[in-house]
Amino acid sequence: MNKKKFLLLFILCCGLPLLAAKLVLEMGWYNGGSSSKGAWQQEEVFLLAASQEKAHWRLAVAPASECSERCQQALYTVQQLYVGLGRKQEHVQPVLLSDASLPEEFNSFTLLAAAQTVPATLQDRILLIDQQGLVLLSYAMPEEADMASTAKAIRQDLLKLLNYDRTKV
Repeated sequence: MNKKKFLLLFILCCGLPLLAAKLVLEMGWYNGGSSSKGAWQQEEVFLLAASQEKAHWRLAVAPASECSERCQQALYTVQQLYVGLGRKQEHVQPVLLSDASLPEEFNSFTLLAAAQTVPATLQDRILLIDQQGLVLLSYAMPEEADMASTAKAIRQDLLKLLNYDRTKV
């Protein structure tokens, strides 16, 4: 094999994958996908004040007005999820964002008022909020048939965030 033939084969072996990758990206054939189950927020919304507690993550139920039956189901789902976290409970705080009173059967929740008006897109949703009060992910309030799948989706996202959380307590 002569030098020119070797150089041509070397350039093809190096350049062809780069050209193919550029073509795939330019034509829009690559689907990046996402591993999270909730809906990421498009704009920054700080609903709660920054927390100095050990709980870095807050699972908030944000009812539109008073706590309806769907809100009660969401509270039950979040409470079951919270209990199921085991030793990781200390890093999560369940919250009800409301001015109304907290139902007595949900004693693990903290009743907090939102720092600002809850946007319409976040009402009647379960929210995953970081330590600074920023809403990161939102989930639809589950119907009775969807409670298990919603809890599973929230748990997967929350465990990923807990595993990758490197902030000091």
